[in-house]
Formats: sequence, C-alpha cells, structure tokens
Amino acid sequence: MLNAQSVLRWGADGSGGAPYVFADPRNPSQYIGYEKDIADSLAVYMNMKAEYIPTDWESLIASLHRGEFDVILNGLEPTSDREKEILFSKPYYVYQMILTVRKEEQKIKSLADCKKLGIEVGTLVNSAMSRVLENEKIKLRGYQDVVGAYQDLELGRIDAILMDDPAEMYYARSNPKLKWACEPFNPGYFIIGINKNDFTTKQKIDVALEKIINNGTIEKILRNWGMWSEAQNKLKTVASVDVIKKSFNWNEGLLRLFHAALITVLLAFGAMIIAVVLGLPLSFGQTSGPRFVRILCTTYIEFFRGTPVIVQLLFLYFGLPVIGIALPGWLTALIGLGLNYAAYESQIYRSAFEAIPRRQWDVAYSLGMRPLLAFRRIIFPQAIRIALPPMTNDFVALFKDTSAAFAIAVWELATAYRELANATQSYLLLGAVVSLFYLAMSLPLAHLARKLEDKMKRKSSREVSKGWQ
Repeated sequence: MLNAQSVLRWGADGSGGAPYVFADPRNPSQYIGYEKDIADSLAVYMNMKAEYIPTDWESLIASLHRGEFDVILNGLEPTSDREKEILFSKPYYVYQMILTVRKEEQKIKSLADCKKLGIEVGTLVNSAMSRVLENEKIKLRGYQDVVGAYQDLELGRIDAILMDDPAEMYYARSNPKLKWACEPFNPGYFIIGINKNDFTTKQKIDVALEKIINNGTIEKILRNWGMWSEAQNKLKTVASVDVIKKSFNWNEGLLRLFHAALITVLLAFGAMIIAVVLGLPLSFGQTSGPRFVRILCTTYIEFFRGTPVIVQLLFLYFGLPVIGIALPGWLTALIGLGLNYAAYESQIYRSAFEAIPRRQWDVAYSLGMRPLLAFRRIIFPQAIRIALPPMTNDFVALFKDTSAAFAIAVWELATAYRELANATQSYLLLGAVVSLFYLAMSLPLAHLARKLEDKMKRKSSREVSKGWQ
C-alpha cells in the first residue's frame, strides 16, 4: 500500500549496471538509468515523489513483502512463480533475448546448438533467460551482474551469454570481440511488481503508466537512452502480458542442492590443503627466517587477514586477466580461499610451536637427536595436538566462507539456496534443508577431529616417554 507521505518508494538493484539503474560515473552518490527516469515520471503523474531503495536483485520480492518499498521497478519479467507472489502492472518495455558469442565462434548459431553441444550458457540468475535455459534443459551459469558475464565471455571462461537487449546493447554490442549468434528472439515485457492484493496501488501505477505511454514520455525516455524500437509501440495496445511458465520441481531442486553441496565440499577441501601446505612455511618464515623473509611473510599474513575474502576473490578473478591470467571461477575460488586461510593457519602453527617450551629442544639435543628428528618425534606431535582444535574450527568456517564464491559465479551451496529460495519464495523450508547440508558436512568433520586429537594425544605421550628412555 502506498504510504501517506506521498512518496513512491521503488526497489531495484543498482549493482546490475546500465541502462536500468546505476551509480552515475560522474557523481557516484547519484543514481541514473532509464528505469529511474520512468519512476520519476510515474511519481509526477501520481502527484508523488519518487524514492529509490537499493536492494539486492535476488531479494527484491522478499523485500517488497517486508514493506521496504512499494513497488519493484527493475527489469522484472512476468513469470508464473512471481505471479503467485506479486501483482503485475501494465508493461513499460518490450525486450528481446540475444545470444552472444565470441567473434571467432562458428559452431554456435542458436540455443539448440548450445544444447546439442553441451555448452554452458551464462545469464542473470532468476531471470526470464534463466527460465528459458532451464525449460530447454540447457546448462546454465548464473551471474549476479551483467558486466561479469560479458567479461567472462570475452576472456573465454564461458562460450555463450543469453541476455535481454538493454543489457546486451550497453555491454556487448559495441565490443568488436563479440557478436550475435543469431537474431534476437523470445520477445517479452518488463513489468512493475506490486504486493499481492494491493489492487489500489496497481490501479494507480497502471493509470500513470498508460499516461506516460500515450503522451510520449516513455518514448522520450527510451530514445534518450538509445533504447527505442518499433516494438515499443506494442505498449499502447497490449491489454495483458503472457506469463512465462515455470513450475518448480522439488526433486530437481534437491538434486541441484546436492550438486552445489558437492562443489562446496571440493572447494573447502582443496582450499584447506593449500592453506595447510602454505601455512607452515609462512609460520617458520615469519618467526625464524631472515629479516627480508620475515617482512615478506608478515606482509602476506596481514594483507590476507586484514581484507575481506570476497574482495580478494574479485581481485583474482577480474584483476589477474589484466596481466594475462584468466582462471576459471572454481579454480579462482579454490586458490583464493586457500591463500586467505593460509594466513590464519600460519598463526595457528606459530602459536602451537611457541607453546612448546624451548628446553624440550635442548633436552632432545642433549640426548643426541638431530633437529629434524627432535622436531618429528618430540616437538611436532605436541604442537599438532595444540593446533588441531583451531584448525578444525578454521575448516568448519571455510565451509561457510565458500559462500563468497557466489561473487564470481561459482555454483556452491549458499548460492544455490539464494537462487532456489528466490525462485520459490520458500526461504524457510529450503533454508532448513541447506542448514542440514552444512551440518552434514561439518559435524562428521568435528567428530573426526576430536577422535584424531585423542589419538594423537595418546601417541604423543608414548613418543615423549620413549624419547626420554
């Protein structure tokens, strides 16, 4: 329901980029875009003032239900799953889907070719394009933003991108390295989302939309953004929009969650191996190395502990291609998480070794042990017993931190939950299922670590006793 202060609060994801709504490059504190212009025009004809509320794309409907804003105006397509949750306004834009490939690509001429060749196609998560790919049983890679998708295509990380024409127009059409695989297809409409049963707001929005469509305001806005086409004339005559059909298959959804959980496990184990292997030399380098090595190791440790892991992943994913290193998303996530956790592991090892009294080294030497033998039989068994509990905590935390990989389009468990819950609005049920997946991964690990800790404690006692004999 519209508020009494005569303010039209509209929600959109400003990180999606041009031309929808985005931060003005010349004044980042202000937002611009053709949808902002439409919102401002609607507010004028409704005798209201438009107020933009920044929101994450995947939580638009949930945020609308919570009353954070009055309507959604963000390239929203009328789909059957959304129809159950919100009301649709009259359409304000006619879009088409465009399949984009690299300039040298010769095999991909259509979506059918993608399906036949088993090619993964990138698109925005929870969009009309993602539903088309799902309905056609074509492998898809979901992206949070348009820019990252087209960058991946240009770098060869993916072979095809399916987007609507506003996004393609701004981020691909002028790129000489990219081309259309075929002519635009599957026309559809962008609509404004309104709370279910809020027919008063819907009526006001529809009346205002009809006014700005018929008096040429929409055309002026779209021409200003270079988006006008003859197809937009349909807006004057369309009475209702075709709803994009998509029924959620719970068996398929649970299977996708299981697949995402497997990816999470592989990322966590791979990253932990890197962290353990790299953490030990970092620890010794920081405490026992030459001055230059100590400075280098300390700088590494403080950098990776002092900056967010998601920033590090974005730096590796989008920054390394500048120097000619373009790693796939899963490998970037594995290496990035491993490098990050190596800094934390090094401090665990350092604390564990420093906890062993120096006199144990001295006594081991007095018994004729060489440094390596003393380390292996006396020092290491005690140190690893001290380090094991915090190492286990780090490993469990690493399972959860794999969720940062969503920023570089890696389909892990938290990303799968966000997308599936947004598609079904079943946040509670799917959240419980995902929580069980995480518990199923972490609890056995904690139990195994406790058993290993007890075993090593007994072994350490025997080894120390043997060493004194």
